[in-house]
Amino acid sequence: MNDSAVFQGLARALSTGSPPVAWPFAVWKNLFFDCPLAASAHVQQFVGRQMQEQVQLLNDLAKEHNPTAAFSREAAFLQQSALAWNSELLEVAELVQTRLLSATQPEKPQDQPPFARAA
Repeated sequence: MNDSAVFQGLARALSTGSPPVAWPFAVWKNLFFDCPLAASAHVQQFVGRQMQEQVQLLNDLAKEHNPTAAFSREAAFLQQSALAWNSELLEVAELVQTRLLSATQPEKPQDQPPFARAA
């Protein structure tokens, strides 16, 4: 058995309760439309922020008179960027897992709270 949290969450979601009647279509929609769209939007926002930070750094480095300091600032930025990509990939994996698991859960009626009392 794999100890990954992603696989444990999928196993729990697929084994508890019965999915809604149209769950194959919901899974298909989430797998081939919602997940790629949400993941690409998330990654595009991240890349946009990284590019903006890189351009700002390059603008600051153009004014730098010491090449050693400029090189060390760029190296520090690249190291920070690599760490940011690592955390971004974890966020995307969590986003995809949440989207895929939501397709296996029965839908709740919109007008009732989750624990409505019987009258």
